[in-house]
Amino acid sequence: MNMFKRWYDADAAVSRAINELEKSTEDIQIKCADYIIELLKDVELEKLSLEDQYNYIMRRWYDKNIKVSHAIEYLRLSPQEVRRETALKVLKFLKDCKK
Repeated sequence: MNMFKRWYDADAAVSRAINELEKSTEDIQIKCADYIIELLKDVELEKLSLEDQYNYIMRRWYDKNIKVSHAIEYLRLSPQEVRRETALKVLKFLKDCKK
């Protein structure tokens, strides 16, 4: 049984990256989304159907921007080790954006 409510809480680095991204301005979120997509563009993802993710009421903070939503979905579907590595890079990226 999964003891984490949200998929990204299973890894502390991923959880921190998502939380930092959520607290960022929309402009930084979009820049970071581009960065995440660039990092993961060649990674084989589990099952990518970005259209399917919009077959529900958009209630998550990252659903407000399609690019951010796609980036988060890429991250979610990436292999666990790639997800963690990407999250660490995202944390550095966000830190650099706030300088």
